[in-house]
Amino acid sequence: MESITRNTDGPAWFTPYAKIRTDSYVILASLLGQPPSESLLKVLQNLQWDELIPGRVDRALKALRQASHEYPLSDLEEEYANLFVGLGCGELVPYASWYKEKMIQSSSLVSLRSDLILLGIVRQADSHESEDHAGALCECMALISRQPDEVDQATQANFFQQHVAPWMMTFFKDLESAKSARFYRTVGIFGSRFLESEMEYLKYGRGA
Repeated sequence: MESITRNTDGPAWFTPYAKIRTDSYVILASLLGQPPSESLLKVLQNLQWDELIPGRVDRALKALRQASHEYPLSDLEEEYANLFVGLGCGELVPYASWYKEKMIQSSSLVSLRSDLILLGIVRQADSHESEDHAGALCECMALISRQPDEVDQATQANFFQQHVAPWMMTFFKDLESAKSARFYRTVGIFGSRFLESEMEYLKYGRGA
């Protein structure tokens, strides 16, 4: 994999994009960590950013916003269960360990936990998922992207490259094409398009 390096040049969308990174990670963490709640659906139905964001992200956001109007909560709960609930039962296994090594709680999880300790991020006692769950990792990226003065751009890029980039794009592509995915197909599309922009942004390593 190509290493992420710092570069002060970049597209005009970098500065406005930096303002919506955390929101994007929060949305993905919320959608992947549990079935959407009524309050989350209302947020999605009205979500739009004033900033000039990459067209691929904007189009994916519009599709996600439209889909949030089309499915009742009961359908979304069933869809979420079919996709994610139960190891070997859900259609997808949303863990980095699985995508990297076809194992649960493998050596990659040990490495992730060590890096989280260095960042001061501690797993919540009531959490039912390991730290390498897709939703948990999006939450971690939301935390560190929210604190650019405490977690610099190079550190964010390194964490992303080590723990997100090697597998999560493939996960989102799998989500796009999953048989059970209807609403969550748009989540997969949004995740894919967002990560494409995130990879480019962090490759240049330019701060907000």
